[in-house]
Amino acid sequence: MAALFFWAAAGVAGLTVFIHVVLGGVKFVRPFLAVEMEPGLKWMAYLMWHLGTVSTLFIAAGFAAGALDPAHSDYAAIATAGAAGFVTVALFTAVKSGLSPRRFPVIPMFSLVTGLGLAGLFL
Repeated sequence: MAALFFWAAAGVAGLTVFIHVVLGGVKFVRPFLAVEMEPGLKWMAYLMWHLGTVSTLFIAAGFAAGALDPAHSDYAAIATAGAAGFVTVALFTAVKSGLSPRRFPVIPMFSLVTGLGLAGLFL
């Protein structure tokens, strides 16, 4: 049963990467890079964007490893913690910025990934 939840978590994380790269690239990155601002800040934000992409790919890989081999459920546990960390940081950012958490698509996507990971680990 754990493998089913881990595959689902890997799939949602993979979908998140796809949405992040395709839609986010068009709706966020291109307009952001067109804004005139201090180059160091602009390119640091661009780096953070890519680090989010790579981190999410590693989360998906951790779940896939846990789904393929029950001996690697520790990888899925680390991926679950990573997804929960993304949710925590996004909620903190929403509170600090005064923006509604609904403006942060990372919250529902990674909440689902976290829940699927927890289900695979504990059910």
